[in-house]
Amino acid sequence: MKKNIKIFLIALILGMVVAFFLSYKFKEPIAYALNPEATILYVGSYNNIDIATSKQRNYPNSIIYEEEGIYKIVIGIFGDATVLDLMKSYFHDQGLNFYEEKIKTNSTFLREINNYELLIKSSETSYYDTLNKSLLNLFNEYINEFN
Repeated sequence: MKKNIKIFLIALILGMVVAFFLSYKFKEPIAYALNPEATILYVGSYNNIDIATSKQRNYPNSIIYEEEGIYKIVIGIFGDATVLDLMKSYFHDQGLNFYEEKIKTNSTFLREINNYELLIKSSETSYYDTLNKSLLNLFNEYINEFN
């Protein structure tokens, strides 16, 4: 009887360790699937589309994102925290002051931008503008599709 209890306790502890390891390793992908969100970096928000459009001219690689009557001049959108940190540093080096905000997206959009984010992680800073422009184009398509 005692032998069965020992085996049971060892199996229970082993199961708990494996469950902890798996939940720690896959916590972020599960969170993306259940609550997909991305972070936008924007340089200003305005109540008037005309003002936002005129201010956008100062930022050639930007788009205007409208949310509940507020128009934001978005210079980047990222789902990966590492890429977000890289691009925040890059924009600071460019002398840009910006704000960040999390927005809800869908998991399909996050999978699409993931390819560009992998390229950002593995490329030199000279390619960041081109890759960021592609990300903004995907975001613009996403906005137009769901608005």
